[in-house]
Amino acid sequence: MEPPVVPIVSSTAVGPLGICHLPRMWLKVLLHAKGRLPPGYRHGTGGFDEATAIAIGFDRDAFIEFVSSRHPTYLETEAWVRKNAKNLSEESIRKHNEHVHRNKPPLMAKAQRAFVGLDDESILDATLLNDLDDWHTLHAQVTTGALPPLQISSFNGEMTEVLKVLLDSTNASRAAIHVNAPSFGLEPSKPAAEAKRFGAAEGEELAQSEIVRGGSKIAWISVYSTREWSDADSQALDRAVTRAGEIIDEVRLTHV
Repeated sequence: MEPPVVPIVSSTAVGPLGICHLPRMWLKVLLHAKGRLPPGYRHGTGGFDEATAIAIGFDRDAFIEFVSSRHPTYLETEAWVRKNAKNLSEESIRKHNEHVHRNKPPLMAKAQRAFVGLDDESILDATLLNDLDDWHTLHAQVTTGALPPLQISSFNGEMTEVLKVLLDSTNASRAAIHVNAPSFGLEPSKPAAEAKRFGAAEGEELAQSEIVRGGSKIAWISVYSTREWSDADSQALDRAVTRAGEIIDEVRLTHV
């Protein structure tokens, strides 16, 4: 198996279209398709990936399918976006690029600064911290031969992958995890990560399973669909909850 490749293209990087994050999104989807994307990195679903697709007006799943199956160059990918995007106006691109430059919740930023060895509490910018995270991860891989453990910055991306596997296993329409960690900006009233099957009716909540740490409910996964729930689906949910609990423990979400 070939080693993973850290996607060090910044979210601030642009191609001829001038769209922030699009080059990074392309690279991550391509690396995943080739089995080279490290754990903790999303590839098309959620975060800036999904925000880019929504803002520029192209079908997220069609983009993933195009890059995953065709393995295009970046300029070939931009040509696909030019053909398929509905919001390529200067104003749409400007607003999207402004959104990419946002701050992270203070405690999440603090954890990421600690990981990269940065002692400057004024640094909250998400793209800068992600860049430093990439460079630190790459340095560790090059100098030690191994990737570092998952960090809080990888929580959403890795958890989204768990939910995508759950959707594939159950053929449900939506799966979401809610986490009670407000100091990290994770409020239980909103999903900390989710995966959706686009084009499918969401339906009602079919199942919910909790993750408990220290006698308290720290998180729960909910699954939605219009279909009936089976024993095999319950087993898939159990596997998702087990993996989600491992991620919560690995990133030390319950240890402030």
